[in-house]
Amino acid sequence: MGRKRLEYWLALSMLKGIERMNAGTLLETFGSPEEIFAAGAKAFAGSSAAFARSMKEFDAWDRVEKEIESAGKHNVRIVPFDDPGFPALLRKTFDPPCLLYMKGNEYREELPAVAIVGTRHPSHYGLRMAETLGSELACSGALIVSGMARGCDTAAHKGALSAGGFTAAVLGTGVDKIYPGESKKLYEEIAEKGVLISEYPMSTPPLPYNFPRRNRIISGLSLGVVVVEAPQRSGSLMTARLSLEYGRDVFAVPGQATSVKSSGTNKLIKEGAALVENAADVAAALSIIPYRQAGNRERPVVEGDEALFLDALEDGPMHIEGLLERTGVSAARAATVLLDMELKGYVEQKPGKQFVRRF
Repeated sequence: MGRKRLEYWLALSMLKGIERMNAGTLLETFGSPEEIFAAGAKAFAGSSAAFARSMKEFDAWDRVEKEIESAGKHNVRIVPFDDPGFPALLRKTFDPPCLLYMKGNEYREELPAVAIVGTRHPSHYGLRMAETLGSELACSGALIVSGMARGCDTAAHKGALSAGGFTAAVLGTGVDKIYPGESKKLYEEIAEKGVLISEYPMSTPPLPYNFPRRNRIISGLSLGVVVVEAPQRSGSLMTARLSLEYGRDVFAVPGQATSVKSSGTNKLIKEGAALVENAADVAAALSIIPYRQAGNRERPVVEGDEALFLDALEDGPMHIEGLLERTGVSAARAATVLLDMELKGYVEQKPGKQFVRRF
C-alpha cells in the first residue's frame, strides 16, 4: 500500500464520529480514503454532523506523519481496512475499525479463530479451564483470540503458546503499551510467536472506556467465543453479546451454582449458549478439523506415553488390549493419556474400543 493512501486512512481514523461510520460502506461509496476526503464535509452533513465537522476542521497531517514514524520505531505495522492483511471476518462486521495496528507475526487468516475470555479474578478452576481450552484448541489448529487481561485471558494465551499454537491479543491500549505491567513476558512472547492487535493510536494509555469497544474486535475476529468464568456484570458477557450480534457462536463453561464468579456463564447457558466441558465440544460445533488432517501444517512434537501410543498405531487401528500389550502402559494410565490425546486430535476412538491415529 502506498504511503499517501496510508496517510489518508490514518487521517480518517482520527476523525470524530468515525466509530459510527462503516469503513466498508464508505469505501464502497467513494472508492478510496482519498476520495472520501475529496467529497468534503457536505457529503456527510446529513448522516453525521460530528463526522462532517471533524472532516472540515481536520488539520492534523503532522500527527499522521508522527504516527507512522512511531509505528516504524516500534516495529508496528499499520494495516488499513482494505489491506490484504486486514482479517476478513472482522472486515465483514457492521462496525469494523478503519485500521489495525499489529505487532509480531502476520495474522494467520487460514486458522479458524476462537475467542476465550473470562473474568480478571478467576478461581483456580477458571484459570485451569481457560489454559486447558487454549492449549487443546491450539493443538487442534485453532487461532486463540483474547484480550491479554489478567486472569482468564492471560491463561488462554499461555495455554495456546504452551501448545506451540498461534494466539492474537487484542489490546485496549496502543499496541506499544504493555498492560497490565506484570504481563511484560507474555507480551514479548506473543510478539514473537503470535500477534498483538489494537485499533488505538500508538501510546494510547489503558483508559477504561477503551476496553468495552475493544471487545467487538475480539468477537469480530472469531468464529465463536468461549466464556470461561464471569460474573453477571462482566466485560466477557459484553463480548458474548457482541458475538451474537455478529452471528457468531457463543459457548460457556458451567460453574458451581453458588459461585458468583460463574453466575454470568451459568446465565448464558440458561439463555441458550452452548455448554462446554472440553475443547472437543467447541471444535465439533465450529467444525474445526484438527491440523493433522489438513496436511499442510507441522507435525507436533509428541513425547512420553503419547509417543508410545502413536507408534503403536502406526500400522492402523488397534484395540485397547493390543495397545496395552504393545506399549506396556497400565490400563488406568492409558485411559487418561488416550482421553487427552482424543481432545488434542491425535487419536480417535472407534466403536469397540478401537483406536486410530489422526495424523
